[in-house]
Amino acid sequence: MVVSVQAKTQSEAVADKVKTITQTWLLPGENPDLRMHLSEVLQSSLELSTLLSVYLDNVNTAVKLDGIYYSNEEQGVDARIAKQSTHSCGYRLITSEDRLGEIVFKRSKKFTERELGILESLLSPLICPLRNSLKYTTAVKAVYTDPLTGAGKISTVPTTLQREIDLSKRHNQALSILLIEIDHLGDVNEHHGHLRSEKILPALAQRIMQLCRNTDAVFRYEDDQFLAILHSTDKSGAQTISRRIMKSVQKEGLESAVQYVQKEPLQVALSIGFAVLTGTDSSASFLERASKDLGNAKASGGNAIRF
Repeated sequence: MVVSVQAKTQSEAVADKVKTITQTWLLPGENPDLRMHLSEVLQSSLELSTLLSVYLDNVNTAVKLDGIYYSNEEQGVDARIAKQSTHSCGYRLITSEDRLGEIVFKRSKKFTERELGILESLLSPLICPLRNSLKYTTAVKAVYTDPLTGAGKISTVPTTLQREIDLSKRHNQALSILLIEIDHLGDVNEHHGHLRSEKILPALAQRIMQLCRNTDAVFRYEDDQFLAILHSTDKSGAQTISRRIMKSVQKEGLESAVQYVQKEPLQVALSIGFAVLTGTDSSASFLERASKDLGNAKASGGNAIRF
């Protein structure tokens, strides 16, 4: 296998070089068994986080690292097993078949040229397992992700919500949910056309996910509603996030993805209902209270938050 590696050198400086690495290239004194061992142990899991952890543990036996960071913009993958470090050395992984993203090695001590050479030589065993892991990640996303909006599928709500409720009650933590709906979507269809309105839902989903935290979960709930499960969030926190979402849409509209006829982002209004978990709530009663509050927000004329 031949892998082209575009290198970014230490302290994030970009190097003007492209290296070709093969499975037979070795540095003087390097132990070829590590590369063979990597080829074997990296087949043990398709989970990206596990794969990177196993890779880090084994590379660490040759070059001491504080951690690694992997990203793939095309697939929306961003994985980090690292603490803040002064020095880094990153490589964009490009094969004749595909572009597999970028991996960055991090540590507090500057890398020597020999260590950089060893790291580069240990990239080849990662390529096939990484490609398989990305394919697996894509397949898993397809099962759990709504294809239109990129939010979670409604079919995954019961399991996720019950798990969050159980964790919240076990650890005595707050938990809130938001139900969000675009006001008068039928009017948008009438005035701007169905094709344009179809782009509103993905744009809104992305906005909600951007404004929520990584620990929160966002789902497409029914046709034109979104459900956000807010981990460790009390009434005040739920109000803050609700207002943040509403103000963002009011101020900025929805992005260029919905621009079919007009040049400007489309202006829409939202209704939001939210509920905070109580000690007697089941998942059904929890959702029912949020749904009732959403109904109250819409009944008041929309562009409102109710709880």
